[in-house]
Order: sequence, then structure tokens, then C-alpha cells
Amino acid sequence: MKKIQRTALGLALLAALAGGGINASAKSSTRQRALRGVVQSIDLRTRTVEVREQETGRVVAVRVPEGTLLRTNSTNQPLMQLERLIIGMKLSAVVE
Repeated sequence: MKKIQRTALGLALLAALAGGGINASAKSSTRQRALRGVVQSIDLRTRTVEVREQETGRVVAVRVPEGTLLRTNSTNQPLMQLERLIIGMKLSAVVE
């Protein structure tokens, strides 16, 4: 039962982030779950990032809309665009 709830929560987060430009999704994205983990892969063509979550260890694919900033563990530039990410970098949240 717990696995089904976590899967549903992960899919809900992915749907909320993927539909960020749509008004209906923007209203539901006000209760976003904090995403914390390590970047596994980056696809600039589809603007997606695969992140391995720290708490659960599972890999989540997140679609990043144009103009969105990502909070990282980098000390000299904590907010970065998708194009500046590096595999192995830690993400702590998505900031718009």
C-alpha cells in the first residue's frame, strides 16, 4: 500500500511540473513536494532531468519548463538554468 502511495505521489509531482504552463496545473502546483536528490542524466532536447531522490533512492524524471531556475548545491551560483547543470550535482528544489 505504501509503495502505491509513493508511486502516485511521484506521478502527481511529475504531472504538476510537466504542466506548469497550464493554468489548471499551476493552481495544483502550489502544494509541490520538495525534490531533493542527485542529477543522474540531463536531456536538453526534451528539457528533462532524471534525479535520484535521497530519501527513497528512486529515479524521477522531471520536465523543466523554459525559464525555470533550479536550486543546486553550488556555492557560487545556487540558482541555475537547466543548461548549466552537471551530472552528479545535487538539486534541492525547483524555483520559478
